[in-house]
Formats: sequence, structure tokens, C-alpha cells
Amino acid sequence: SSQHPDSMKSTTGTMKVIVASALVAVGSALHLTNKTSQNLRTSSNATLVSKDDVGDEPKEVYRQVLSNFQNVQYFGEFHIGGQPIAGIFDTGSFELLVRSTRCSGCAHPTSPYDRSLSESYKENGTVAKHVFGSGPCESMKGYEDVSVGPLTSTGQAFWEIIRHQIQALDTAKFAAIVGIGPNFAYGNEDQTLLMSFGVKEFSVCLKKPSGSDGYLTWGKTVEPEHKEAKFAKARVIGKHHWVARMHNISFNTPTGAHLENVPCMASGCAAIIDSGTSLIAAPGAALMQLSKQIQPIMEDCSNLHELPTLHFNIDGTDFALPPQAYVMRVTGAVLEADSIWDILFFKPKIRKINMCLPAFMQIDMNSQHGPVWILGMPFFRYYHTIFDRTNKVMHFALAGDDCEPLPFSNNGTHAVSKQALLAVSTRSPKGPMEIEVHSLVPPTLSEQIDSADGKTIEL
Repeated sequence: SSQHPDSMKSTTGTMKVIVASALVAVGSALHLTNKTSQNLRTSSNATLVSKDDVGDEPKEVYRQVLSNFQNVQYFGEFHIGGQPIAGIFDTGSFELLVRSTRCSGCAHPTSPYDRSLSESYKENGTVAKHVFGSGPCESMKGYEDVSVGPLTSTGQAFWEIIRHQIQALDTAKFAAIVGIGPNFAYGNEDQTLLMSFGVKEFSVCLKKPSGSDGYLTWGKTVEPEHKEAKFAKARVIGKHHWVARMHNISFNTPTGAHLENVPCMASGCAAIIDSGTSLIAAPGAALMQLSKQIQPIMEDCSNLHELPTLHFNIDGTDFALPPQAYVMRVTGAVLEADSIWDILFFKPKIRKINMCLPAFMQIDMNSQHGPVWILGMPFFRYYHTIFDRTNKVMHFALAGDDCEPLPFSNNGTHAVSKQALLAVSTRSPKGPMEIEVHSLVPPTLSEQIDSADGKTIEL
């Protein structure tokens, strides 16, 4: 929409929130239909054995570096058919999708997979077509040997892109989307990579300073009793996604006269904890509610220190994000193509360099658990998140300087303040996250979600 509601008008030197920036990494919530570094490891071997997820759990823990590009794409290296490929490791999807040489019309900004160079490739031939938010994509199913560090899977099901019209893939710094969702893909019984590796637990964390890398840790790093005593916990209520219940999202304490402007009161919302999404995604109506709770953001971010903390409750525990997490500074050229600026829900009247905007995107979906929110990369910069497939829970710790998990609270309560979030790291950013306009990637949601069109979807 290019409309500017009265509550969202720009004034000289200011920009009203909420700007719902539709900026999401290509892996966001991507799943296909079946048609029709630094590490802590020595070696491990967890191979594909059956459809019953009985792969042996790795004996060693592997800490994989996630390289950062413009603070909106975090990718790591893996090998498929012996070939090194850069991929986004996406908790919001399930399958392994690879840009390959089968796609003769594709741009290949990074090295694609080439089956002719592999001795382990096995063809399946199933072709699936999917209509995404950014355009259609066709892929072909096959089987290949896949490894991440010391973790290996023989005969892993994967999909090669054979043609697409997704503009973002033509410039992305990665060639694959590695799904690490909690379960099988929709309508699919092929083991996911997590199942094949035998990985029951893993964690994701992104370092706070602009341009810093992140980590994906395959395996258990914290003893169960320590997690229960020191970290926050949320039950996974999604069948296909890492979803938890979320309530009371507000820039204020959710009491008193402004209750009508607090999203996710009463029955609450569904929050997808998604490492493949660049920003925080929310329903348009909720963003409008939040816009009434906060003062204008100065375009030069000079009042960042005066902005309030964003509060929300995940499965009974209160969380918070400081302004440094939910405000971004748009840098780079201002004369980018209209298609780049179109991803801004409330468009700025004048394109400017070094302009500060809230780091939200709009996504209007309803699920069996209520309206859908997506907590993306800004969340992982402040909360070291542990995903437990066996017990169907997620644990959250405060993220230290090097992403080490620190106690969620030190005072016997699970409430956390803006001061605590910033004090926990000696290198917490003083300003917003900087993002170049041309590096932003528009939504590329899966066919099942994108075609929901107001209907309730199953998460």
C-alpha cells in the first residue's frame, strides 16, 4: 500500500512507525510439496537409515559459523555430492532446496550444485511447481550425499531448482535453503536433514554488532537441569513449525486504557521462531495498533535512546527487545528500483540515505493457533535459542558477546528489561542495525502459506 494513514505521516526530520518492511530472507517459511568455521567436534557419522527418524545422535557437538551479509542474510557452508555450497539454515522450512546447473536460465552469483561432478547423485525425476510470493519456482527431486562439518547423510532427498522467477535468488549470497524445521514437510515422508543426522537438539544465535557472524550449534551444549533452572521455556505447539503461543505485545505495560491497542490479548497469537526471516513479521492490524503506542522515530535515529522497549509474552514468560533490535538504518544508494522500495508497507515519501525505520514486515496469516507472527533475525541477536525436537520445546537464554547462553534472569524471575538486555553484552550496539537497500530480499513464502488468502493454515 502506498497510503499514509494520519497516524503514520512523516514530518520534517521524523518518520512515524510502524513501517512494515517486507524484508525476509529467501528461506523464510519455505517448504515444498512432494508431488505429485569454528566448531566443537572431532568426527561423527549419522546416515539415512529409515523413515522412522532413528539415526544415531552425534556424539560430538559441532558449532558452525553463519556468515553475515548486510545483516539480512546469514549463511553457512555444507557439502552436497562433495561440492561446497553456501546455504541459509532455516528453522522455518523442512527440505533441502539447491540452485543447480539444471537451471540454465538462472543467474548464479554463487557456485551452484552440479550433478555431473558427483558420483553419489541418484535421480528421482519428480518435478514440483510452486507459486511463491515473488514468483514461481520449479524443482526436481533427487538423492545425494550431504554433509555439514562432521555430520553426514547418505542418499539424502533434496530438490534442484530447474527454473524460477524469484528475483532475489539472482543476487543472493547463498545457493541453497537448508530446512531445519521440527518435522516432516507437508505431505512428505522423506527424512529431513535433522532426522538423517540424528540431531535431536540444536541452537541458533546471531552476534549483535553490525556485520557480525552467528552460530548454528548442532547437538546439545547445555545440561537439561541447567536449561530448566536458568533458561526460559516454551512448548512447541506447531505440527510443522517451531511455533509457540504469544500474548500481550506492547511498547507499554499492557494495563489500563490502552488495552484495546495491544495485539495478541485474550486468546493470543502464534509466533514462529524463524532463523530464515530477516526481520519481525506481523499482521498489518497489529502493526497499526503498535504505531499508536510509540513516538515518532527521528530519521537520523537521534532519539533512539528515548524509544521504549518492545514487550511480549511467549508461553507465560515475559520477553523484551530494545530499540536497537527493532529499528534499522537504511544505507546505500537511494535511487534503487521501485521494486526494492515497494517492499516497504508504509513507504517513505522521500527516499533518503541513512534513514531510520522500524524493522518490521507485514504478513497477514491466520492459523489454528491464531494470527501469525514471525520472530526472525532481530530475536536471535538477543536470545540464544535452543530447539529440542525430542521434547517439543524451545529454551531461550540471553545471548552473550560470543553468543554464549547466559541465564535468562538472575533474580528468580523470568522478566527481562531493556537494561538487562544491553548490559549482558559489552559490545551491544549503540545504534540501529544498518541495512543496505539493495540487499533487502522480498517475501518468498511457500505455496501453502502464500495461497492461504485469508484462510486458516496449519502451522
